[in-house]
Amino acid sequence: MGSASQGVARGLESLGGLFERRGVRVEVRDLVKIYRRGKLEVQALRGVSVSFEAGTITSIMGPSGSGKTTLLNMIGGVDRPTGGSVVFGGQRLEELGDEDLDRHRLLNVGFVFQAINLVPSLTARENVELPMILAGRPPGERGERALGLLRAVGLEGRADHYPEELSGGEQQRVAIAVALANDPPVIVADEPTAELDYETAKGVVDLLAGLARRVGKTVIVTTHDPRVAVRTDRIVRLEDGRVVGEYTPLELERQAAPAPGGAADAHHTLIELVRARIASLEREIEKLEEAARRGEVPLRQAARRIAELEAAIEALRDLLASIGG
Repeated sequence: MGSASQGVARGLESLGGLFERRGVRVEVRDLVKIYRRGKLEVQALRGVSVSFEAGTITSIMGPSGSGKTTLLNMIGGVDRPTGGSVVFGGQRLEELGDEDLDRHRLLNVGFVFQAINLVPSLTARENVELPMILAGRPPGERGERALGLLRAVGLEGRADHYPEELSGGEQQRVAIAVALANDPPVIVADEPTAELDYETAKGVVDLLAGLARRVGKTVIVTTHDPRVAVRTDRIVRLEDGRVVGEYTPLELERQAAPAPGGAADAHHTLIELVRARIASLEREIEKLEEAARRGEVPLRQAARRIAELEAAIEALRDLLASIGG
């Protein structure tokens, strides 16, 4: 995706006029979220406090069930917290009524999801126009802006293609253009690269990073992939609904002598994250092999998935070697 990444970089540099609204500071204070299902109570967030600055891209990592998606939903105004506060550019979201919160989501937050939410019966350009229709922009302005945004993500030549005619990476870049349609100050992306190969995923993350570093947006991304996380400005680690640490990957890449308790701890944490992911994938392979032996999973299906997992493990081991693990 090298040429596509270069096209994106050129687009973001030359089309700054499309992005008039800079990012805002988002601050999460003592955030608690409890889900109740009958008598069952699940505490998804347990007093999370963290802030996100304009002009930066932050990745949120953690195991499944750690609260990553719940935190994004609170920041984006998709759901309301049980306790605590989300301060969005000075506005406390819990003070907004339902109608104002709907308007906030439409105008102030761009959402990018793992499952690419493009309307299959609409072209790329029409998908990008859709949020602008909801915001009441005039037709002429919508069409021109949609083309400009597709140009910014390197897909101007695919404007009249339908989602099924685009690759997974191209669809996700269209989805980012959709998220940018109303020029929101904050972009939240929930596992946006989970279904993509590494090279394509890298291009998507570089695009999101460009929106932060070149345009000044506030970008927050959840990911399981350490190779994606190290391309962001900061990593926040969630476990069991709590922030258990945060560090800056760029500091690790300088390979300077680390200060005691600072980058050394962060470096160790990153190595442990990668090792834990490798161990998790190895356990998944063992379970698949056992399920295949018992006849619970077709052999061909198991073999295909095991090959994918082994490729991921090999890539993670390469990453481990590159960071001195």
